[in-house]
Amino acid sequence: MFHLKEAARYARRKADVKFYFWHAATSLNEAFWLFLWTLGSIVHAIFPFLLKFDLLEARINSIKKLKDKLP
Repeated sequence: MFHLKEAARYARRKADVKFYFWHAATSLNEAFWLFLWTLGSIVHAIFPFLLKFDLLEARINSIKKLKDKLP
């Protein structure tokens, strides 16, 4: 729970149940997309002509969106 208290302090939010579920949802969402990008990277390694730079652009955009969510 120490991590959540520290994260809430940086976010200037109260470390309550609502923050816990927001943190969990954000983490699970990021894990889901990382899993899909892992599969896409494997496909790209075997067939580089299929995905080209689309995979990289999607990851960059995702990092930008995550940065906007975080304090």
